[in-house]
Amino acid sequence: MGYYSFQAKRSIQRFVFTPYFGLRKFFNAAGLFLQFGLLKNSGMMGYPLKLSFDPSSQCQLQCPLCPTGQHAKGRSLGKMHFGSFTKVVDELAPWLYEIDLNNWGEPFLNPDLIRMIEYCHRKRTRTSVNTNLNAKLSEKGVVALINSGLDVLYVSMDGITQKTYEKYRKGGNLASVLDNIRLVARKKRQLGKSNPVIVWQFLVNSFNEHELPRLQQVKQQLGVDRLAVGLLRSDMGKEIFTLDREKVEGTKKWLPENENLSRYDYRKKERKLKKKHCHFPWFVSVINWNGSVSPCCASYFEKFDFGNAFENGFKAVWNNEKYRAARKAIASKKPTGTVCDNCLKTGFID
Repeated sequence: MGYYSFQAKRSIQRFVFTPYFGLRKFFNAAGLFLQFGLLKNSGMMGYPLKLSFDPSSQCQLQCPLCPTGQHAKGRSLGKMHFGSFTKVVDELAPWLYEIDLNNWGEPFLNPDLIRMIEYCHRKRTRTSVNTNLNAKLSEKGVVALINSGLDVLYVSMDGITQKTYEKYRKGGNLASVLDNIRLVARKKRQLGKSNPVIVWQFLVNSFNEHELPRLQQVKQQLGVDRLAVGLLRSDMGKEIFTLDREKVEGTKKWLPENENLSRYDYRKKERKLKKKHCHFPWFVSVINWNGSVSPCCASYFEKFDFGNAFENGFKAVWNNEKYRAARKAIASKKPTGTVCDNCLKTGFID
């Protein structure tokens, strides 16, 4: 019951003590938790609490463990149309608490990103954006971003010198990222705004682990609100298809020397912590730039997607044959023929 207790506590914090609370949302959330925790429904009564939209599947960087950065085949490239986006938001807004505006690409490459954020807030939905922040931001654009109502701006920056930063964020310019962060922080102060909360995400790898002692100092100098030091993943496009031993071998050059800074046990060649459950198909869904629906953010290949929210409407996809089969597989721990079967073999992502 530890897992369910954790989810219950986390859900109360996120879905009750929040400015985006609503009775319809609350009863929907309670129903989803009941169906996930006790009933293990494959057909859902209710709708997801959170969506991840991918405003752009394109990216200007070539991060080596990201399929987009690798220019891997398997998912089409493009930018989400604003009208298609609002159609799905309108369909699900009465039940939605959160929308993440990111997935496989760089969100700021979509010129409608700020309009999307503004629209979400008119629909009383919390928003976050995860970005490499290499796109050049103007003062006018930053003011619009702050006034859009964006709740959290996650900035992925894995180095405090260009030499270490570009090891993983290939093609990135650290000076531009730092200038953008300073600009957002300064305009927040000038406008007297507390949002968006700026979160600096630093993935520890073998090339930057020596910089950890200096991060707090840099954080304060930049005006960043929070520092989130994360543990490196394996090749993200292949993650759910790969056993832990193969992940460790394939990611060896990137893994930090200090094993305490890694998600893997180097001797056993496996993750230190392994999830025994997956809640995604009951609570969350991912809508890619063209409306194609993935069961989670780790499912890269478009051929495994469950349907198209732009063509058929999200509600029709949410309870279709593939979604039902995925929930049944996770609940029973028996394969049923969807991409989720792979996590039964390799372990659920953490």
